[in-house]
Amino acid sequence: MDENGTRPDRRDLLRAGAVIAAGAMSGAGLAAVAEAGQPRIIKTLTFMVRKPGTTHEEFMRYWLDVHAPMALKVPGMRGMICNEITSASNGNLAISSGASVMIDGVAESWKEETSSLQNPAAPEAAKAWYADGPIFVGQIKGFRVRENVFVRPRRGGTGLIALLKRKPEQSHAQFADHWLNVHGPMAHEVPEVAGLILNEVTSEARRSDIPPLTGFGEIDGIAQSFRHDMDAPLSPQRERWYADGQASIGEAIGYRTREHVIIQPS
Repeated sequence: MDENGTRPDRRDLLRAGAVIAAGAMSGAGLAAVAEAGQPRIIKTLTFMVRKPGTTHEEFMRYWLDVHAPMALKVPGMRGMICNEITSASNGNLAISSGASVMIDGVAESWKEETSSLQNPAAPEAAKAWYADGPIFVGQIKGFRVRENVFVRPRRGGTGLIALLKRKPEQSHAQFADHWLNVHGPMAHEVPEVAGLILNEVTSEARRSDIPPLTGFGEIDGIAQSFRHDMDAPLSPQRERWYADGQASIGEAIGYRTREHVIIQPS
């Protein structure tokens, strides 16, 4: 709310966010920024469950109308998308499904490392934004990731987020090598694919002020996929792509999402 007690229109907030430069970069892009002596951009995917005693609708209202707009004031915030969970899904990958973990939303953020929660000298606006989280989040699990964009999506629609685990006989490096160098590029041949982002997990983003969300286990990668029609029949190319996923990925936990863009990444 503003100083007069009036809640800003969400569309105005989104329009304001859209003009903020956003640096959603690939792993190579991040390295280039670091080498140039500029602040490193960190992408984080944070899985959240609402506080006990609240509804999903109440969680979403607070997240979109109060918490997310605070990101507009955080120096170095390069992108912010609130992914509302609409249903659980295995994405028709024919991959073994992991344990079902009920969540309400996935926060997707790109920010300069100087505004990180781990930075004791983080700007006051960043500290206030982090401090607001426990007000509406009951459990949380965050991952720092290295983003690899294979098909750049148009953000703000519907999509699928899948947490992926390697097969028992694989190392993380073996999983990532095939996933990024073989499986990801295959998406260019799939006509239904409107976007594909493969996020290699580099570390967990831990918080001490919100109880941890358990049940996922060790995660190697987080895929974000977008299709022109999420329920379209399989094309031969997508069938081959899914067969490769079945052969190379051990387990998947999937969620269908509706995106709410606060700061447009580019």
